[in-house]
Amino acid sequence: MPCLFLTPAYGILVTMSDDIQILKEIENAALLCEKDYTRDDIFCVLRFDSVSNPEIDIEKQICILKLDTILTQEEADLLAFHQTGQHGLIREACSQKINEFMKNPLCLKFFQTKEISLILLKAVNDINPNICRTIIEVLPFIEDKDYFLHNLYERFEEVFEELEKLKRSNWYTKKLFNLYWCLEALAVLQAPVNERLEAVLERCSRFRDYTIREKTAMVISLLQQSSPVIESIKEILKNDENFYVKRYSSQW
Repeated sequence: MPCLFLTPAYGILVTMSDDIQILKEIENAALLCEKDYTRDDIFCVLRFDSVSNPEIDIEKQICILKLDTILTQEEADLLAFHQTGQHGLIREACSQKINEFMKNPLCLKFFQTKEISLILLKAVNDINPNICRTIIEVLPFIEDKDYFLHNLYERFEEVFEELEKLKRSNWYTKKLFNLYWCLEALAVLQAPVNERLEAVLERCSRFRDYTIREKTAMVISLLQQSSPVIESIKEILKNDENFYVKRYSSQW
């Protein structure tokens, strides 16, 4: 029978066998980090199904981090596939490499498909803020920004509907982060002023949560154009009760 004990810091009941298993996993990860992988080895590992082989997740993360370039569309597609629906360690490693490769002119061309664009949009709303931030940073490198923006506005509508349903739920605050990161994406893309942008900003400018109003003001401060609707939103925000919101009015 395994020995049971409470960890002093957290009072969590664990077993001696749990400790041994953790040490084995750390040792295995260290060995994998030292292992030399060829490109074929890396993509062979990435082709394994994590659902039926969950033990391969750590090796997938290490292989992604060891990847030094992208040479084909198939490689880019396989890497992008791991950006969503995978273990958090894999998604975070993947976001770092996508960030690196999309900033490389030799690799960038492989990340311009509509399928990858939709994957990047999903990553903007990842539960891990580091992933959101890392992916949003490379959105300006997308060539077909109209396609991305069209789907981003669709995502805004989905989030608005989800928030409406969750008004009295504990999940409401968590869902606000989706809206927060969508506004960040809108900001870095410097979206052109049109009816869809106006509708999103007008709605966000009236949110009770000041962080959403603050991000709305930030988006407006980066716009290259204006309109009567945008000017009316500016009037609302420059008189906002929150300092962090109205500070952007000095840039208008």
